[in-house]
Amino acid sequence: MNLKDNIKTIGHFLLLKVLFNPLGLIVLGSVALVLIIPFVMALNGKDKSFNLEDPNSNINALPGFVGGAYCSLDGEVNEELWNAKMSVSGVFSDKGDLIIEIASKQGIDPVLMAAIALHETTNGTSSAVINKNNPGGLMGPDGLMTFSTLDDGLEAMGQTLHNRIIQDGLVTIADLGSVYAPIGAENDPTNLNAHWVPTITTIVSSLGGLTMNCTVQIGDFVQPIPNVTINSNFGVRVHPITGAISKHEGVDLACTNPDPIYAAKDGRVVFAEYPEAPLHTYGNIVVIQHENNVYSAYAHLSAISVEVGQEVRQLEVIGACGTTGRSTGDHLHFEIHVGSMFNNRVNPMTYLSQATKE
Repeated sequence: MNLKDNIKTIGHFLLLKVLFNPLGLIVLGSVALVLIIPFVMALNGKDKSFNLEDPNSNINALPGFVGGAYCSLDGEVNEELWNAKMSVSGVFSDKGDLIIEIASKQGIDPVLMAAIALHETTNGTSSAVINKNNPGGLMGPDGLMTFSTLDDGLEAMGQTLHNRIIQDGLVTIADLGSVYAPIGAENDPTNLNAHWVPTITTIVSSLGGLTMNCTVQIGDFVQPIPNVTINSNFGVRVHPITGAISKHEGVDLACTNPDPIYAAKDGRVVFAEYPEAPLHTYGNIVVIQHENNVYSAYAHLSAISVEVGQEVRQLEVIGACGTTGRSTGDHLHFEIHVGSMFNNRVNPMTYLSQATKE
């Protein structure tokens, strides 16, 4: 008998010893679980439709939507927030009604038009809008265009937005950002254009939300990022860093720094910092206390926009997407705690809801 046959014989003998020995079966079963469970879990997240009413459905079926925005609560301009914002916006302080009139005539969202004008002119104070009456960075053959009056400039901006939104179909903030501030453009060596979409979205939020082509809140809690891909759901999973099988105590929502993160519900900020161990793995985290001792937590933020004790309204921007703490990349780790902060974590998807307004 040659060496190859000897090895085969020994292998058969050892296999029989394992199969007919209780201890051997236990060891073999443990090895199988370690090898098979991650594979099954990986398959479990694929090719499934996502249903917000089913907290156990998962995970990659919702379309990604970088730079999405929410609608106003009733789909109309929030007059209180609109007037408050416009009153401190330089040359636009008395142009709020005109912007609404122009947007209505052009079939576009006045909130979106105003947000772009405010951003492009540094809240109505830039030299372009003061000296050239140019409210939207409008360019002509000779460079930045000049208008005889600000009203004329706003009319031209409304027409331009109509062309981009209605004719070209660039209906979302992200779509418009690809034209207004294309990422990677040669004239943007410091990548400032990457901030255009999240900044416009933040201004939109401060005005109370969009009135068209946006996501409507339909429940007590709303997703802190609209129309979002869920990268990892609540429950047992293979940890992406340690490789261990462990319980995931929240949901991971796809986003990119510096996308804005919204408050899921009205409440009071009770935690807003980069905590020490053992909570340091969260990175920058904001926790909001809601009625009935329910808490929402927002982790791995690149920036925090609120402070402890502050009352926040639903859909107010509370920070920016990031990857601080123990994280493999940009995303929002979102949790719901019931009873007390950092205790009794429950599946957040039973609380969240959304719908789309065309």
